[in-house]
Amino acid sequence: MENSKTYKLYKSGKLWVIGAVAVAGVAVSANTTQVSADTVSNTDAQAVKTSDTAQDDKQVQLTASSTDQTKTDDTAKADTVSSTAEKSTVPTTAGSNVTQDQAKDSVDKAQDTVKNDADTASKAGVDVATGKTTDVTINDDNASSKTDEVLSDLNKQDQAVKDATAKQQANVQAYDKATTDQKDSTTQGQADLDQATSGLDSQIDTSEKAGIKVNVEVAQSSPEYKDLSGLEGQDLLDAMAYNINLYKQAIADGVASEKADTETLAKLTAEYQQKQADYAKANADHDEAVKQGETDLNNATSDLDKQVEASKNTGFDVSVEISKVSPKYKDLTGLEGQDLLDAMAYNLDLYKQAVASGVASEKADQATLVKLTAEYQKQVADYEAQKAAVDKANADKKAADEKALEEYMNGTNHTTSMTAQTQTDASSGQYQTFMNATVDQKTGEFTLEHDMNDGVHIIGHGVLKGKVNWKIVSNGDGTETVTISSIELYSYTYTNAYQNQAVNQNINFHVYDNDGNELFSVYHDGNTTFSKTINKTAQINKTFKISPNETSPLAQVLVVDDNWIWNTHGQVSTQIKNTNVAPKAPTYEKDPVKPTAPKATVHHVQVVAPAKGQAPAVPVASVKKVTVADMPNADKPQPQKVEVHYYNIKKTPKVEKTETPNAVETASILPHTNANEQGSGAVLGFMATIASLGLLGAISKKFKKQN
Repeated sequence: MENSKTYKLYKSGKLWVIGAVAVAGVAVSANTTQVSADTVSNTDAQAVKTSDTAQDDKQVQLTASSTDQTKTDDTAKADTVSSTAEKSTVPTTAGSNVTQDQAKDSVDKAQDTVKNDADTASKAGVDVATGKTTDVTINDDNASSKTDEVLSDLNKQDQAVKDATAKQQANVQAYDKATTDQKDSTTQGQADLDQATSGLDSQIDTSEKAGIKVNVEVAQSSPEYKDLSGLEGQDLLDAMAYNINLYKQAIADGVASEKADTETLAKLTAEYQQKQADYAKANADHDEAVKQGETDLNNATSDLDKQVEASKNTGFDVSVEISKVSPKYKDLTGLEGQDLLDAMAYNLDLYKQAVASGVASEKADQATLVKLTAEYQKQVADYEAQKAAVDKANADKKAADEKALEEYMNGTNHTTSMTAQTQTDASSGQYQTFMNATVDQKTGEFTLEHDMNDGVHIIGHGVLKGKVNWKIVSNGDGTETVTISSIELYSYTYTNAYQNQAVNQNINFHVYDNDGNELFSVYHDGNTTFSKTINKTAQINKTFKISPNETSPLAQVLVVDDNWIWNTHGQVSTQIKNTNVAPKAPTYEKDPVKPTAPKATVHHVQVVAPAKGQAPAVPVASVKKVTVADMPNADKPQPQKVEVHYYNIKKTPKVEKTETPNAVETASILPHTNANEQGSGAVLGFMATIASLGLLGAISKKFKKQN
């Protein structure tokens, strides 16, 4: 709690003086008021008096507000705040000869004042504690003294409440003022810094778009602010003003730093852009000259290449070589501005001269090639006329040979033969028999004939008819692949010639396939002519590859049994011969001597273009964005604490007195002096008289003012 003022008697020489002293707090009870008087200033020493004069404004005023427009610089000046409270209006005495009713009324009014002031203090945030109410009994004899004692205590309590209220209000206003000043300074400072940063950001964007690499460093300024912990009132305002000044200076330094970086970056950007413009101009001149030079050379080369192609088409042996021309250009390394432009102009003159020379050289090669080509074409024309006659004769021979060869390679020329082999039991003598076969070369149809011998005559003939199915495929080289696929049996006919004279007339004729399967059989006595339809097919599936003039192996196709007195067994076989004949190669006429193709060499001229100017080195700039550490916040003031307690005045019925009252009764509530007061009754009586006179004077003045 802030020091409040109370009063204590102290001795000055031989006199007792009532003076104001600073004390740490006030504790008031019904019987005792504890005070201290460690330090006393002469300016505070004054007689205690009561006054009904109240201040017009009970609010603690700051000497300057946060919106004071008289400040013309950026230096924050500490405003002042006062915690001095108005004096208590509670009287310290009720006057002499007061009645009990008057005494009670004076105490009640004083307590109402204390209660109102305590309520005001509570609303201001003061922690007001209310103590236990004290009962005080008065009578006609002690009404004045007891009332003075109570009023004096209530006056001290009320003053303590007012002091706490003033202190609380001063602390709150100091906190609000410090917080507002801090916020205003921070808002303005951040706005100034943001504006400078915005300008720097805009320039960074411009510079980066221009190609400059900008390194941005964030630097925090951390002023050595004063710690505001626990500070209140004027101490808080002073410390906050100190911190605000540090903050403003840091903001000003940051703004100045960022503005300087902005200006430096703008200058660097302008210089770099000018270098880029010079570089672009030099390279534009370069590109224009090189483009024209390449066009001229390409046109000359294209004309020359067309003639080279035309000459080659006639058989002319033309080779193309590359001639590269490298003029002695000036080195452009490190050149900028006009030096770059002058050196580029010099190099482009050399380039243009070399291009003109190259174009002339290629045109000369083209003209020479045209002449040589014409001469060679005449020689070729004569040769081709002779060659055409020889080619025609040889072509005719070749065509005939190719036709014959085609016929030979793909030919299927062949001959087919069919044989019947027999193994008879009577190959000689009177029962001798025979069997033979014939085949159609085109259709493959065959006839197998055999006789019937009864030992006297050939009594008849049997004929088996059918067809051998084969396929011949050329192998494309004169050879043939022959496939005997199957054999068909059409019919069997027996024709009788003589009457059978043999005792045994059990004649039977059988036909089998190669696997022994019977295809046909007939039983008869040989005396009757008959014909049998067979219509059966037997699979053969034998394949042979035969070369020209080669005959395939004999392939069995049927097995025939003619059974009678003497059994005749036989096999029917076929074979095919490749009759393809290879043609003889023709004799061709010799070609005329072809003219030797002349040789020529032409040159493609390439001119090495001058180098472009070097792009200006990209500057690397470093800028600094400044942030300023926030000021510490003020601690919200703790509520002041004060204690009050009240009295319950009890009146005593009036009693007639027979004794003469003492002139002065020692007051039980006089200020305590720590002196030996027990043996000084006269002095105390004297002081009580003085106090009474003073209080009476004060009351008299009050009543006069009220009247």
